Amino acid sequence: MNTELASRTGTVPEQKIVPPDPSPADVLEVAVERVLAAVRPSNLADPLSGARNAEESLVAALRRTDPGSDNALEQAVACAQAAAEHLRYGEFQEARLLLVAARGQLVRSHTRRP
Repeated sequence: MNTELASRTGTVPEQKIVPPDPSPADVLEVAVERVLAAVRPSNLADPLSGARNAEESLVAALRRTDPGSDNALEQAVACAQAAAEHLRYGEFQEARLLLVAARGQLVRSHTRRP
């Protein structure tokens, strides 16, 4: 298993199961994990198509996410929005860096919830 792609639950994005009633943070986390997997160097046979699809899925998840008063989730959303912008221009390395930062903030957000 590629440990760099394992989420906080220990699964890779293809194994990730969204709960029946997911929170906005759960939806964003799944999107971030899937986009990270989609833009890894080994998956870039068609970089423009992959970047476009990854950006669209990330933007769709961002539309459904309202950070509310959760500072960590707010930071995760900001990182994911910046990553989507980099994906729009095909800047994969920058997008990956921001997605990893978003994933870290999502972990912080999950640890603060009851």
